[in-house]
Amino acid sequence: MFKKLMFPVKRTEWTFFGAMFVIVCLVNINFSILRSMRNTLVVADTGGSAAFIPYFELFGTFPASILLTWVLSRLMRFFSLRFIFSSTLFFFLAFFIVFAFWIYPHREQIHTLLESKLGFLIEFSRFKVVFTHWPDMVFYIMSELWKVALLSVIFWGFLNQNLSLEEAKRFYPPLLLGTSIGTILAGPITVFCTSLFSWNHFALSPQRWQHSLYLLTLCLLLCGFLTLFIFRSLFKKLQTRKLSFAHEESQDEANVRKKEPFSSRLLSLSSSLRYLMKSPFLSSLFFLVIAEYVCYALGELIFLETLKSKYPSPSDYCQYMGNLSFWMGIITAFSALILTPHLLQTYRWSRTVLITPILMVTITFAFFFAIYLGKLGLFPGSSPLMFAVILGSTHFCIGRAAKYTLFDAIKELAFIPLNQEAQIKGKLIIDGIGSRLGRGTSSFLSIVLFLIMGGPSESAIFAGILAISFALIMIPAGRFIGHELEKTSKPSSPEILRDVL
Repeated sequence: MFKKLMFPVKRTEWTFFGAMFVIVCLVNINFSILRSMRNTLVVADTGGSAAFIPYFELFGTFPASILLTWVLSRLMRFFSLRFIFSSTLFFFLAFFIVFAFWIYPHREQIHTLLESKLGFLIEFSRFKVVFTHWPDMVFYIMSELWKVALLSVIFWGFLNQNLSLEEAKRFYPPLLLGTSIGTILAGPITVFCTSLFSWNHFALSPQRWQHSLYLLTLCLLLCGFLTLFIFRSLFKKLQTRKLSFAHEESQDEANVRKKEPFSSRLLSLSSSLRYLMKSPFLSSLFFLVIAEYVCYALGELIFLETLKSKYPSPSDYCQYMGNLSFWMGIITAFSALILTPHLLQTYRWSRTVLITPILMVTITFAFFFAIYLGKLGLFPGSSPLMFAVILGSTHFCIGRAAKYTLFDAIKELAFIPLNQEAQIKGKLIIDGIGSRLGRGTSSFLSIVLFLIMGGPSESAIFAGILAISFALIMIPAGRFIGHELEKTSKPSSPEILRDVL
């Protein structure tokens, strides 16, 4: 029993499961590296601050995510997921090359040119941050959308169309282990690329941070091309398996399966949004994703600003973020390998879906309460800054570990019983826009707090109150989704789910 919980994959499934696992791992290696790079560029680089992040999220990432979702919905009407995955991956890699080797070294000259042409816009205070730090904002946007586009929307959507519910329940928990393995591996890679050792022995630039940027970008390219090669191999394997299954089915069953897919001509961003709003099940899932992001993002913002006080050097800051990625990966691995499979296969979904909201309430309260006590000076025997960094690091690691394992597993399993139209339209909106809307909401709230209170440090306590409030309201939505998921596990699940939708 324990072996089945640890690795519930049959021997005949090892080949294509292994390909899925490596793809998830490689995409998350790049995402973890990009997260360290983007936080360093925005917060710790010259003139940076965590106060910029809400502006980048609200005026950059959120509208960009809507545009990305619209583009993907159009592409899915005419092209295969294989072509879309490859094209999207090439587009992102091309940008990161251009940014590291041209935009960043020449950002001052480009900014001077833009200021001469669009100086009247820069004078407006609300647009000043966006225009004066536009290279950081563009990189931040692309880093955030990397995982949303390649993994959340395209790759998981591809798996949902090619796996049965029984296979998904066995595959998804160990597949999420690939998330943690990728995060673990990204830690040492980031630490090495930003270390004094790499700079002293084979410097790519006379400036340490620029050398780190070049080296990290080369790692992104290597993982990206490996991802593309393995995805093509996986696509061929699943196509071969689908053909073999088609031959084994009776003619009647094959005819039924042909009628299930909906017409791709019905796919659009507006129709997907209308479809979601009419479904209580998908609407609750959409709200749950938004609330989770708001809760975590408010705490992350305060932590990143606190960390800058401890590590003002960009390379040292990025190196610490790499160490955080390593430990977050360790915690995620434990959850993906042992905790999540045990919970999903032992307890009811209506209970397991509540674990993430309750955990977010607990760790968010602990982090912000510690910040509050530190402001009151109630830690005379220790450094308030170091204590805040430790608690913030704990919130950063455990919050993301829970999201990347149990929360994501529950979310992906919720799509499996749905028909193909609900799967594709639901994932387009929930994964393409929901997460960014959550970030956008937290950014709007943060900007309002900064304007009223004066900055991230001054608004920390009020940000904590908002974060805990959003964590609490996740619980009713989670209970509703859990009960509906239990209904779909019964033999009459298709009829029940149609009533839900």
